[in-house]
Amino acid sequence: MKRLFVLTIPLALILCAGSQAAESPRLAGSWVGTYTLTGPGQVSLVVGGGRAVVALGVGHADVQAVPAKVADGHIRFQLPGRPAPLAFEARLAGGRLLGTVRQGLAHGTFRARPGTTPGLVARGLYTAGGRAQSVVDDPYGPARLLDLQSGAVHGLYPAGLTFRIGSGFATRDPVAGTARFDEAGASLAGKAAPRRRLRQLEVRFPSGSAVLSGTLTLPSGRGRHPAVAFVHGSGPTERAYLPDLQALLVHNGVAVLAYDKRGIGQSGGSYPGESPTAGAIDTLARDAVAATRFLRSQPEIDPARVGLAGHSQAGWIMPLAGSREPAIHFLVIFSGPAVTADENDLYQDLAGQGERPAELSDAAIDAQVIAAGPGGVDPLPWIRRLRVPVLWVYGGRDRHIPPGLSERRLEPVAREPGRDFTIADFPKANHALVETTTGLTAEMLRSDTFAPGMFARVGDWLQARHLAG
Repeated sequence: MKRLFVLTIPLALILCAGSQAAESPRLAGSWVGTYTLTGPGQVSLVVGGGRAVVALGVGHADVQAVPAKVADGHIRFQLPGRPAPLAFEARLAGGRLLGTVRQGLAHGTFRARPGTTPGLVARGLYTAGGRAQSVVDDPYGPARLLDLQSGAVHGLYPAGLTFRIGSGFATRDPVAGTARFDEAGASLAGKAAPRRRLRQLEVRFPSGSAVLSGTLTLPSGRGRHPAVAFVHGSGPTERAYLPDLQALLVHNGVAVLAYDKRGIGQSGGSYPGESPTAGAIDTLARDAVAATRFLRSQPEIDPARVGLAGHSQAGWIMPLAGSREPAIHFLVIFSGPAVTADENDLYQDLAGQGERPAELSDAAIDAQVIAAGPGGVDPLPWIRRLRVPVLWVYGGRDRHIPPGLSERRLEPVAREPGRDFTIADFPKANHALVETTTGLTAEMLRSDTFAPGMFARVGDWLQARHLAG
């Protein structure tokens, strides 16, 4: 299955740099750099006043202020993490910071140079004009400003220390306003937007012989939170996978564990490949179970409200994991196929995979898929074994998985007594659940909204099942 076109960007920091007698004035100020901990990462920091304001790279922890020990040309600071903090230590050499980074048994290198990145600080949740907003980024395009109530979305384009707010998902012009971000909040098209404080932990957890790396985002508020591990679609994806949907869940009070796929990013192990073979789906389902078990062990998480959420190929992975693991109490599946792997491959080819218009009608494509018959991985036996609430969300213009056929396979099972299966269809949404007319990726980039009503539908479903924080 081809990987979905997704989008993201980093953002910047501004801080009043105080000074202490013990601090080296040469270390005060702004730094940008990289670190390696199994895999590569970005880091941006502003040093002053006995603290460092730190933001990590795409998909990792957003901006946070932490104590910093600065003396004699050396600096030490650490970010919250499990099973241990993420600890940085460096010395000033030739105008650069050179040092190490450690987290438990994992260790690597860290280096930084003077400078700023007007990206790594903007990510996060905000309240603007009484509305919940989020800035998300991913490796495939510009950062996005997302309205978490309506689903409206606009690309963000750097312009010095500010950003131009684009007119669509990844469309710059016409400009809809400007945005500026700092540690405390943002100015969005002239409106003040305080930052909503979240806790984020850089985490590492075992899955078989591999150690997977991720970021756990905890919603604001006291008590134990419901939580999901966010499961990937196909391809060598890192934790910043469809961050818009992750932000939607956090907005609804659900903690989200986003992790790098095994063998990718900062996760160990061997990447099982993009094709949905039985072996690959089995391996990725075991990783999803391991992520669930990690969540259950965290003191901030309610173990009775731990589930999985995910997109695309995750529609095969999550039912298998849920059929095996009693600790998985619910599933939220975005654009997940309920057909076999061979049927899905044929559908993609006939539908144009979002890159070219289909030559046949939707009904004719579905008829050819049915005539060819099933083959390969089949999720239905796993789906039938599920005894937990499941929400499937589909876009009617999906050109990567067959929404109509998937819904038809699910509907008889959903009607069986004792099931809590819900199917939500949004006729004009594409594979990313963005509103389009054709389902083509090029059109999605000009769209300015996710499927109208989709964000509210997900929130209502969670609330009705007491899965919202």
